[in-house]
Amino acid sequence: MSRMKPRPPADSILFVGDIQGCLDPLERLLQAADYSPDRHRLIPVGDTINRGYDNVAVLSLLRDLGADPIIGNHELKLLSRIDKLGSDKWFNRQTIRHDLLRDPRLDTWLDWMTRWPSWHEGKDWLCVHAGLHPRRPIEETSRWYLATVRICDAQGNQPKDWDGLNHTFPPGFHPWHHYYSDERLVVYGHWARQGFHRTWNTLGLDDGCVYGGTLVGWWYPDDRIVRVPGMRQGRAD
Repeated sequence: MSRMKPRPPADSILFVGDIQGCLDPLERLLQAADYSPDRHRLIPVGDTINRGYDNVAVLSLLRDLGADPIIGNHELKLLSRIDKLGSDKWFNRQTIRHDLLRDPRLDTWLDWMTRWPSWHEGKDWLCVHAGLHPRRPIEETSRWYLATVRICDAQGNQPKDWDGLNHTFPPGFHPWHHYYSDERLVVYGHWARQGFHRTWNTLGLDDGCVYGGTLVGWWYPDDRIVRVPGMRQGRAD
């Protein structure tokens, strides 16, 4: 496995939405963005694996490029259940069973994922996989919350029963960014049904690449969006 390259200057960053094992869109996005590992920093916003079918290839490419991924809920689920491999039926429904779980370097990939942070931050931006708690500082928020929240109430409670549809929020619940009022931009993913979404202080990059949407990248500090077609039925558009 290639050694990670030194980080390029942090003032030239390409953030990438949920890749979810979609190699072809990732390669096309990097080409369209004119990304260079020698000149730029690469931050995938989480959920780099699962649902798509090129999980090992995606991880290999990101590792070779010296990427700094955020940990997403798919990585956290894998890490929390790996000791039950062979007995947990959850694995039978995941695409990682086709390649990642059979890869001889699985332990190496798992070790790398355990070191992925729940957030990255700069002087005027913060990157997290899903969202923020409306009351707790990020340092006091659980990794699972940061990787899973979509909607919550004013106290930060997530709904117990919600079908995930954008028009069926339970009473008293709103998107987490409804409560966010700081000036620092929050870059996130995780919400394919919401799609690419921008407010004055938040930027959602998950446009459902693995479901036939687009893979979205955002350049900082240029504030430039790059999009390429995603996957349909396991193949690139």
